[in-house]
Amino acid sequence: MSADDSSRFASDPPRTDDHDRIEPTVRDALIGAAIGLLLIYAGTHISFSILSWLVIGVGVIFVAVMSGFVISVMWAKASHRARRIMSRARGHQRRDPQLGTLIRNVKAQAWEGEFRVRDRTVEILIDGKQEPDPALVIRARELVADFANFERRLNDYLAHTAKDWASETPELAADVGALRLSAFKLRSRESVLVDFDAPDVDVYWSCEYADGKFSALDFDS
Repeated sequence: MSADDSSRFASDPPRTDDHDRIEPTVRDALIGAAIGLLLIYAGTHISFSILSWLVIGVGVIFVAVMSGFVISVMWAKASHRARRIMSRARGHQRRDPQLGTLIRNVKAQAWEGEFRVRDRTVEILIDGKQEPDPALVIRARELVADFANFERRLNDYLAHTAKDWASETPELAADVGALRLSAFKLRSRESVLVDFDAPDVDVYWSCEYADGKFSALDFDS
């Protein structure tokens, strides 16, 4: 949330932004690379040399750009696995009987974990430097143990908020209805911060959870 949004009431819909962009996928990139290869092949069969080199050049650009995108996506996935291996080697892992493996994030001064919920993974972030904060670990265990109820109340809150925003900002209301819980962050002396997966991956949505209630749903892009 930007600084000039700080005076808004939490129940008011945030100001709208134009973020209806379609994100490319690995499948799209592979199709693009295949088109590039076809252009290169076609270029080799064109007798007019200038046109031939032009088509081949376009094909090479297609292949280079699309291959780079695929490599970057694969690297992002591989780097997460590599970071887990390095954390284990450095002793930056702790095994919790209920939360599973917690990995130290030195930069964030926190410990990260995750657990499966049906068809997706929910991430956990717990404040702590040398060790995860014991009080927050207990709180995280409670949330995970009662996750079905936690998620049900969260969905009720999102549905109610989407209904409140529908008349003024129907586009945002539709986005709110499509939000899916992706992570929750337990912070020292602060409310739990809940993060979401949204239709637009470039827009960050979050809300807060304290005393059994959700509030302050907002987004930033």
